[in-house]
Amino acid sequence: MRTTAERGIRAGAIAGALLAVLILVAGCASADTRPTDAGRATAVPAPRGPGGNGGLLVGARWYVQWITVGGRVTTAPPRAAAWVEFGRDGTAEGNYGCVPFRAAVTVAEAALTVGRKVDGGPSAEHCPTSYRVFGEKLRKLFSGPLGIDRRVDDLTMDLRNREGDYVAVKLIRPQGLFGSRWRLDHVVVGDSVAPVVGGEEVYYVFHRDGTVTGKAGCNDFTDRAVFDDDTLSMDRLTRTTHRTCSRELMDQERMLLTDEMVPRRMEYGHALTRAFEAIDESRGLDRFGYGWVAMPNGS
Repeated sequence: MRTTAERGIRAGAIAGALLAVLILVAGCASADTRPTDAGRATAVPAPRGPGGNGGLLVGARWYVQWITVGGRVTTAPPRAAAWVEFGRDGTAEGNYGCVPFRAAVTVAEAALTVGRKVDGGPSAEHCPTSYRVFGEKLRKLFSGPLGIDRRVDDLTMDLRNREGDYVAVKLIRPQGLFGSRWRLDHVVVGDSVAPVVGGEEVYYVFHRDGTVTGKAGCNDFTDRAVFDDDTLSMDRLTRTTHRTCSRELMDQERMLLTDEMVPRRMEYGHALTRAFEAIDESRGLDRFGYGWVAMPNGS
């Protein structure tokens, strides 16, 4: 997966503080939901889709890596400009690279059928020629019956037609990203990974309207979090309650809610289908980021 705060004294101080609080402590989807007065979100179990490879596709967003037609490989535009998201309602939406589309789809365990598609207008006023050329090839290939094959693992799939041409896709947004609780598992500081204490008391709920809510250990929070292509932009979290709890949780929460370098623009990706990591390395050689793991439905 791709990995993505500022060099100098401030970054070193932040890294040192976070590591001092976190690194030595290791103990202690879905419909869009909002927290209750207690700061918790009540997740609604998502409808079950097909099993097999098709079940991995549904409810997630995949970006196109390349297409192969007649043995010739054409690489997709960068930054996940070409993508497709398979809904649980028999539809898919996506972008060929410049032009958005919607389609009727039927997904089974090992195959899918792309039916009638409705294309929109260009998503960028000045779209590069290479994007347009790729998009036209993808439009023709992503049509009709397609087999679903795992290329390497659950994160990579090939959507192959009867002639053997295929669309190579990779997971970008996991199933149930919006409306589910995602436990904050670790914080990345430079080359170190600091585990987060508190278990399921530290979680984020991302919403389709570009907001995030959740709990930082003791207190609830809210703020802005926008997913755009392969980038997550997140502002400083705002505390919405004023509870107290254990010293270690309070110290960790203070660090999570006090980020001097905001808004953060982080590239995100996946090591597992139910986990994702967002990393900011745009301000220098030091990295900073978060790693989340999906919580069970109803947690």
